[in-house]
Amino acid sequence: MSAQQLDVKKSWRAIRRYRLIVAAVAAVGLLGGVGYGLLVPPMHTATSLVVLPPPPAADQEKAEGTQSIETQVFIAESEPVLKSAGQNLSPALSTKVVRDRVKVTAVTTDVIKIDAKGTTAAQSMRLANAVAEVYLVFITTDQVLPGDLGKKTGARVLEQATSARDGNLAVHLGIWGLLGALLGAIAGAIGVLAKARGDRRLRLRDEIADAVGLPVLASVSSYRATDVSDWTYLLDHYSPTAVEAWSLRKTLHHLGLDVKGGSTPLSLTVISFAGDDKALPLGPQLAALATSIGISTSIVVDTHQEPAGKVALDIHLVVVDRDAPHLAGTTRTTNTIVALSAGMVTAEELARLAVAAAADDRTIDGLVVTDPDPSDRTIGRVSQSTRRSGSRLPTLLTGTTARRIK
Repeated sequence: MSAQQLDVKKSWRAIRRYRLIVAAVAAVGLLGGVGYGLLVPPMHTATSLVVLPPPPAADQEKAEGTQSIETQVFIAESEPVLKSAGQNLSPALSTKVVRDRVKVTAVTTDVIKIDAKGTTAAQSMRLANAVAEVYLVFITTDQVLPGDLGKKTGARVLEQATSARDGNLAVHLGIWGLLGALLGAIAGAIGVLAKARGDRRLRLRDEIADAVGLPVLASVSSYRATDVSDWTYLLDHYSPTAVEAWSLRKTLHHLGLDVKGGSTPLSLTVISFAGDDKALPLGPQLAALATSIGISTSIVVDTHQEPAGKVALDIHLVVVDRDAPHLAGTTRTTNTIVALSAGMVTAEELARLAVAAAADDRTIDGLVVTDPDPSDRTIGRVSQSTRRSGSRLPTLLTGTTARRIK
C-alpha cells in the first residue's frame, strides 16, 4: 500500500474521529451564509428589447457603420447612457452600480437585449426600461456623439420590461447557506487535519502493536468508573456483556489463566498508565469474568494490599507514570499485560514502559486495547514485516472484538 493511500486513510480517520467538530464548524458556516444572504438580498432580473430597423437600401454602404449591432451594444453600455439611466430612477443609482447591474447583448443582427438587476422586481424593471429609453434618445436625436452615431436610425422599443425573474429569497438563502456550510466543513476539516498531524498518540491496533513489537490480545469496551460508587458496583456487581466476556475470556485463555482447579496458584499483573481512566477498570473486569466461569480470583493493588490466600488467580493492578514508569518493587506474577485505551498513549510512552519492564526482568505478554477507534479494522496481531509483504491480511468487521489468527 502506498504512502499516499495511507495518508488519505489516516486523514479520513482523523476527520471521522473529530466529525462533531467539523459538523459544528459547518453549522457556523451555514448560519454565516444565511446571515450574509439576508444582508445581501437576492437580485431580480428584468429584460427589455430594442429593435433596430434595417438601413435604407439606397444608403446601404454608408449606413452599415450606423447599423453595426456591435456599435449599438457599445452605445447602450456607454457611460453617458448608464449615467443618465441611473439618474432617472428614484432613488438614483450611481454609474458604477448601474454598470454592475446592466448587461447588454445582441440577440440578432438588429435586436439588442437589455438585462437589468435590482433589489426588487420593480427596481429591475424600471432600470431596464430607463436604459432602453435613454439609449433611444441617444441614437434617435442629433445630439453630439462620436462620429456619425447621432444620426437617426428609427430604432424603437420592441418589448418593455413588465416582469422580473429570479429573486427567490428561499433559494437565495439556501444557496448562500449551503456555500457557507461547505466552506465551514472545509475549514473544519483543515483544522482537524492540522491538529491530527501533530498528534502522536496511538489509535490503531497495528500502530500500538508495532510500537513495542507485542501483540494485541483483545479489544474490549471500557467500564465507565468515575466515582467511588461506580468502582464499588464494578467490583461487586459487574457482569460483562457477551461480546466483552468473549474478549476477556480470550485474553485469559491466551495467557493460560483460565485453568479451573489447577494446583499451582496463578497471577497476573495488569499495567496501565496514569491518566488513562478507560484502561484502569480492565483488571476488575478480568476478575469478574474469571469468577463467573468458576475461577476464584482476588484483586491486589500493589504497595497497598497483600495477595489473598487460597485463590486460583491473583490480579495485580499497577499504574505507572507516563514519563518515568517504575516497576521495581512490585510483586512478581505469572503473566504481565498492558492495558491502554486508543488515542491515550504515544509510542514513546509505551516504549519507556517496555524498557522499564525489561530492566526489572519482567516479560510483557501482550496488550489489551480498551475502547478501540470505531474506524480501526486492524487486529494488532500481524507483524509489521508481514503487512509490508503485501499478502492479504485479516481485518475486523467491527472495532470492538478481535479475531484470532489461525
